[in-house]
Amino acid sequence: MAKKKTKVSAASMLEDIDRIVQKSKYYQSRESGKRFYDQGNFPSLLSSYIAQSGQTFSANAQRFGMSAVSLKNIIGGGPLSDNMLYRIRSAFLAEAAAIAKQSIFLGDWRDASPASVSIAITDVSDKLVYLKKVIEGSNFLQSKDSPIDKIQVLQLVSLLTATLEALRAPFVDRKQSSGFFRWLAKLAKTSAEKGVEKIVVDAMGDAASAGTDLIHHLSSQSGVTDLGNIIT
Repeated sequence: MAKKKTKVSAASMLEDIDRIVQKSKYYQSRESGKRFYDQGNFPSLLSSYIAQSGQTFSANAQRFGMSAVSLKNIIGGGPLSDNMLYRIRSAFLAEAAAIAKQSIFLGDWRDASPASVSIAITDVSDKLVYLKKVIEGSNFLQSKDSPIDKIQVLQLVSLLTATLEALRAPFVDRKQSSGFFRWLAKLAKTSAEKGVEKIVVDAMGDAASAGTDLIHHLSSQSGVTDLGNIIT
């Protein structure tokens, strides 16, 4: 009996893209200023994903924000620039988000209405807005000499935006929020070690600290494990 092929999901594609950005070799083009990555198994995985998607090749190319010729070139092992990789990643992020919305909302949901929690949320929200502002306004982080990869910077901005939206809800997922702020604290440390501007590092640290305080207040509140249970 033929072995059933493993389904290539948006989540697995995102994992491979993160692997490429974080661990694969690359070279910087002097002519275009773009970074080109060593693809590894990426072309093969992407080809399998497209074959399993149920959509035409042209439709997938359009969803990735590129021409069919460019997509065929990538699948054929051609140059993989940071620009093309980010376009593909954006499409997979959108797909993963859509799938998540269809899932049961399991988590550690805590009531965000008490005064102490509301004050903590206001404080951390202000600091996240400021962090987003200094990142987007940093010419150093947008330059080719940035010690943090451009895709990672874009990912950070996306996570900041998503976290700000999540904190506006009447119930906040304590576990997910705690994970984000622990990650942000680590990022502040590694950013300082890599020579990122002090204003950015300080803003990361302040937001992470305010987030830790918020988690403390959320932990003392009642909650539910399934957000569906609060719908009556």
